Amino acid sequence: MPERLTSERSTACVAVGHAGSVLLLEVASGRIVWERALAELPAGLPCGGQPVAVRLIDGTVIAACMGHVFALSVEDGSLLWQVNRRGRGAGETSLAVERD
Repeated sequence: MPERLTSERSTACVAVGHAGSVLLLEVASGRIVWERALAELPAGLPCGGQPVAVRLIDGTVIAACMGHVFALSVEDGSLLWQVNRRGRGAGETSLAVERD
């Protein structure tokens, strides 16, 4: 299920992970605000075409794929940080978030 943005953006947006990419869409129009192919990021090559789990946390898009976790800027999709885990075969990477 897509994650809806709850940050300071003036337009409500939703983050969607699909086939190795993360998209930020405007809720009202469906317009693509930005798209980031995870395979283009350092060590992200295994993510090409794979399922992507996404979460929005405090204005940051967290994306997980094939053991890699990426933090993307909600403003432009630029990479803020990433964590790379050694792969042990194929499979989805899931996310769990604790909130106050």
